Amino acid sequence: MARYIALLLILTFAAPACAETIVKSSLRYAGHDRTYYLQIPDRATAPAPLVLLLHGSGGNGLFMAEQWHDEGAAQGIILLAPDSLHQDAGWDLHEDGPGYIHALIAAVAATHPVDFRRLYVFGQSGGAVYTLTLAMLESEYFAAAAFHAGGWRRPAEYKAMDFAARKIPIAMWVGDQDEYFSAASVRTTQHVLTEAGFPAELNFLDGRRHSYKDVPGDFHDRVWTFLSSHVLDGAPRYVEYK
Repeated sequence: MARYIALLLILTFAAPACAETIVKSSLRYAGHDRTYYLQIPDRATAPAPLVLLLHGSGGNGLFMAEQWHDEGAAQGIILLAPDSLHQDAGWDLHEDGPGYIHALIAAVAATHPVDFRRLYVFGQSGGAVYTLTLAMLESEYFAAAAFHAGGWRRPAEYKAMDFAARKIPIAMWVGDQDEYFSAASVRTTQHVLTEAGFPAELNFLDGRRHSYKDVPGDFHDRVWTFLSSHVLDGAPRYVEYK
């Protein structure tokens, strides 16, 4: 009996604090089998908020889901982390466009209760740039957007704001030593957004570089605090992009 109790205690305390599993899935879309990674929290309220996670160029959805695993489990968030069609090249507006994203979220909602007033998008590096564009095109679909280590660097990219029917809230984080997105360029992104009426906040991470692995320990708490403070007033409106 004593040995049984001892074994039971070992198994109990050895069990991980978060039992949630990241599951690899696929969706047939536009002639391709598209890979995505999904985490459904054990303690999710029904319906649960959903965060769409967009990886950097050369990255993948699994990496993003792993970075957000603990936050998703603790806060009861559905995490949806797709792969871009061409991962080395990053996100493409035509092949990875809003139609693909909308189909993914619909597929998740078909089997898990999703709170459609609390859909959010977060991106890293190349995924950050795409997050900005996607937020403009689907400003009435996502409640808020946030990103790390990215921003607009060409005036032509600003034209995406013309598609926004709603001034979607946006939060940006960048290391003050980022090798690819300088403080000046990100400040320009914020200025362009705020001048156009978008609530856009900019946060610098002291002593941090471009790598997502370089973010501070409380980073995802801070991002979620921002995102979760925004809820759509009514049902989301998806606009088909052509």
